Amino acid sequence: MDLSLNLNGFGDKPLIPIADLKEGGKYSKEEVEGRNKLATLYRLVDLFHWSQAIYNHISLRLPGEDKHEILINPFGLLYREITASSLVKITTDGRINQAGYILHTAIHEAFPEIKCVLHVHTSIGAAVASMECGLLPITQGRLS
Repeated sequence: MDLSLNLNGFGDKPLIPIADLKEGGKYSKEEVEGRNKLATLYRLVDLFHWSQAIYNHISLRLPGEDKHEILINPFGLLYREITASSLVKITTDGRINQAGYILHTAIHEAFPEIKCVLHVHTSIGAAVASMECGLLPITQGRLS
């Protein structure tokens, strides 16, 4: 089913609905809310040009007794393509989107109070990294 829409004033890019889950589906009310919020955050990051290609990640810890479940984007989708239903639920000991998984699960496991982790590559960050002084060794890019 094609959920994309073409609206005047937005050029040729189709608009893909963010909150594309139907009520009464397989997800709890809390998970649907979390999926909608996280998918919206992906779109905002894209809108502000904070993402570069597909190598950024945002994750959200799901509420509930099992604090080891997080939502993250599947590898290969651009941020403007992320929807609530396209997000992947994993456990912090699962296997998915290895680049995002390694970083995000380590943070979620080390800091249970953290609900959302945002990892972006901005143009400003790339500009600082290319300067003679470079980046301080406090970022993932600087450490590799």
